[in-house]
Amino acid sequence: MAKFNKKIMKNYLKPRLMKKDENGVRVKIYISGHMIGAGKMELFNLVNQQGSISKAANLMGMSFSRANMLLNTIQEAFEKPVLIKNSGNKGTKLTEFGLELLEKYLKLCEHLTSESKNFINWAQSKQ
Repeated sequence: MAKFNKKIMKNYLKPRLMKKDENGVRVKIYISGHMIGAGKMELFNLVNQQGSISKAANLMGMSFSRANMLLNTIQEAFEKPVLIKNSGNKGTKLTEFGLELLEKYLKLCEHLTSESKNFINWAQSKQ
C-alpha cells in the first residue's frame, strides 16, 4: 500500500471546515461532470478517520442515507472503487485509490490555501 502523509489526512480537514468569519479557500473540482467539493471530501475524510459512514454522518449532523448518497457521488466519478464496505455493518474503509484521492485533494487544498494568502491579505487590507 502507498504511504500517505497521515498528519495532513488527520489534521487538515476539520469538521465544519471554516467558520463564518474565517478566511480561506474551499475547493470544488469537476471531473467529467461530477462535482467533488469540500463537504463531500470532509465526509470522505471522516469515514477514513472513523472507519464508519454512520459515525462520519453523525459528526457532520446528517443522516446515514444522505452521507451514503454523497459518497456514492464520489464513487460515480471514478471507475476504481473508492470505498470498501464490510458486510454486516462492520465498518467502511477507503481503498488504496480512495486514500490516494483523499491525499491528493488535501494537498491541493493545502497548496491553494497557501497560495491564496497574499490575495486574502490584500483583499482584507481593502475592506
